[in-house]
Amino acid sequence: MKKIDISKIALIFIFLVFLLVCIYLAFNIKMGVSPDSYYHFEVSKAYSTTLGIPQNTPGTFKWRDITRIPYLYFWINGRILNINDGAIDEVVLLRIVNVFYSLETVYVMYLLSKEIFKDKWKRVLPVFFLTHTLMFVFLSSSINYDNFANLLSTLSIYFFVKFVKKEGIDLKYLLLMLLSLCIGALTKSTVLPVALILVILSAVEIAKRKDKIKKIKAGKELLLLVPVAIFAFLNLSLYGGNLLKYKSLEPSCTQILTHEQCLENGVYYRNKVDYNATPIDGPLDVFNMIIKGERIGPVRYFFKWFPDLMSKIFGIMGDSSLYLPSYLTALFILFFLAGAVLLVSNKKKLTKIDKYLITTLLFYTAILFFTQNYSMYLTYNHYYLGLQGRYIFPVISIIYILLTKSFFFINPKKLRNILLISFSILLIYSCNIYLFLNLPDSWLK
Repeated sequence: MKKIDISKIALIFIFLVFLLVCIYLAFNIKMGVSPDSYYHFEVSKAYSTTLGIPQNTPGTFKWRDITRIPYLYFWINGRILNINDGAIDEVVLLRIVNVFYSLETVYVMYLLSKEIFKDKWKRVLPVFFLTHTLMFVFLSSSINYDNFANLLSTLSIYFFVKFVKKEGIDLKYLLLMLLSLCIGALTKSTVLPVALILVILSAVEIAKRKDKIKKIKAGKELLLLVPVAIFAFLNLSLYGGNLLKYKSLEPSCTQILTHEQCLENGVYYRNKVDYNATPIDGPLDVFNMIIKGERIGPVRYFFKWFPDLMSKIFGIMGDSSLYLPSYLTALFILFFLAGAVLLVSNKKKLTKIDKYLITTLLFYTAILFFTQNYSMYLTYNHYYLGLQGRYIFPVISIIYILLTKSFFFINPKKLRNILLISFSILLIYSCNIYLFLNLPDSWLK
């Protein structure tokens, strides 16, 4: 009689619970609760009016410029709406599509985990962690381009790991990684830092294997060059065009629309009016601002940034928000700090792939911290303006794989099991249980 694989049953159960919760939320949560849901829905509808890029109109000014943005998510949604032609509720339809994106992200997370861990139960843990991260679950049930971008980012990390693990130079996984990155960058610009570091690390790996370049056997995988070239060209047209014309990867609202037209947008209005914050023109003199006490330095800011980020990963921040009690957020912070300490103290046990993953995580986090969050604080003098937990999700697969690895550095085994069980209970309670115990009636249809 064939032995039952309990780990596979556990994995199927984890997937099923995640899917059921997401579908319930997709059918029952009102519009205007999840982050930027109206924006993503309405811009998708604008893209459904044309096979190309729609023009800015008085009806779209509230969504800022929609012509020089990463457009693939909206374009795909537009085609889905065209095919549907009103047969199914459009909001529910697009939400289900997003659930599918996130379900695929979880599956790719499992594939990535299989490449890192030999033990079957270790492979399951990162998947369990991800599917019990409250903001990820809630986001997955909403209309948001983050879901598609997270899938492509996770997929590119997976292909990168496959490329590094293969002997010689495997063009198949290298090209698949490049294709995933090109498609991801057309979806959301937050994939660009992931793309930059993975391309650099791939070049480093190729340089280490330069003696094997002559042994490359080119086959059917060269067909991948066609879609890679097409999507690379589309990226150059978008970002290269923006750089040439607007001196920025994504032009500011007023570079395309007038100030009055931009004021119809909630974020622009918030920055200009609600916070009465006029951004500082020209280069920021950060050193003098810190010396004069006008701003705090990046180290002090980090100790405000990190706890707030954690509260928005394990709580919900959208157009409406639902945060965990501070003591639960503090527990998550302690677990992650412990994981970081364990990784550093066991650095000699880390593999080459582990080090590449850590490098990718640190690079992406540094870009997010300095160019997005700390920069916003310096400009507008508001600690948490634009600080979103979901912005770390392109590399959350790395975070949970490294956290899993850190737990298994713990000896004795009894202590390790206590900590693993404690963290799992914390995740289970703080995700679905906490959500359904505290789900506001005003969020439901």
